[in-house]
Parts: sequence; C-alpha cells; structure tokens
Amino acid sequence: MIKSGYFLAFLLICLVGEVFSQSYFNEFGRKITRIDYEEKILNGPYFGVPGELEGDMKLVHRMPAGVTDARLIYEKLGLKQEYGAGKPIIVLYYPGKDECNSTGSTDAAYLKNKHKAVVRYSEKHNTVAPFYFYKNPHGLEKYEGIVEWKADPEGLFEKMFFQFPYPCGSFVVISPKGNYRAILGEYPVSQIDVALKKL
Repeated sequence: MIKSGYFLAFLLICLVGEVFSQSYFNEFGRKITRIDYEEKILNGPYFGVPGELEGDMKLVHRMPAGVTDARLIYEKLGLKQEYGAGKPIIVLYYPGKDECNSTGSTDAAYLKNKHKAVVRYSEKHNTVAPFYFYKNPHGLEKYEGIVEWKADPEGLFEKMFFQFPYPCGSFVVISPKGNYRAILGEYPVSQIDVALKKL
C-alpha cells in the first residue's frame, strides 16, 4: 500500500512538472499563457506548432503575408523571363495525405471545376500558370488526368512557407517584387483571387 502511494505521488509530481515545463508563445515570439494560446487557436486564424525548445508551443497565423526573396524563387523555377515581365506566381501545396484531405470529394467533376477556377484567377491576374507541388504524393491519385502535381523543388516551398504539415493543403501567391500572401491549411479556392488582388 505504501509503495503504491509513493508511485502515485511520483506520477503526480511528473505530471505537474510536465505541465509547468510547457511554454506558449504568440506569433511574434512573446510568451503568453496557455489560456491565451488556446483561445487564439479556437477563435482566431491560428495554428499551434512546436516551438524552438522541447515542450514549447507557438502560434502561427494561418494567413501570413510579407516579403520574400522572389528572385531566388523565380530562378529556382526557371522563370527569369516571367520575373522580368512582372508576372506573379501561384503555388498550391499538398503536404501528404491527412485526415482533412483524405475525406474530401473525390468527384472528378468537382476537382476539374476547382482547377478551372484556379486557372481563371491565374488568367485574370496575368500570373504564371499555377504550380501544384507536393511534399508527399500519397493521396493525389484522385487528381489523375486533371492536375499534374510535382515534387516541391529541393523542398523550397516547404522551407520558405510550409514548415509544418498544415492540414488539407495550402497556397501562396508571390509577386516579382517579393510580396507574398498565403493561407495555411484548408481554404476556399476564391481566396486565391483575394490574395492576388492584395499583392
């Protein structure tokens, strides 16, 4: 009986220590409370991802915008001429099969219409033809004959924009000036049009 009491006390101390060793940070790297962290995930456009140290968690805004090295991206994609012509890029990114993207529609007509909408936004904003990149192709069979997905070149887009496997898929639009807008995780295709308007 005494041994089991010691074991329970030890277990409780370990659990309490683990709870107190967890730290939470907002998207700017400032420490916040667990309550604030959870509230922002539940009620705001945020994901929680692992922080720099073990046990740390940080918020990532689902709709990041900023400036990046556009010249590097255009060169890696072999788009020097398009860079000079001022044509934006649209990249749709697939992280690999997950609970979100494996339960969606596999209806070919729906997938074709979705792709046609992306092409329509591309033409409307005079972009380079949309790129469809993946980290892991498992689950992309449903697009066969509709869209050709290619491996993310040298993990470029994963490193720059999609460091974590955000659910469903993501997209980023980039201007030759370096301005970019993205949505991490599931999104309506119409948001590509909105993002291009705001570049």
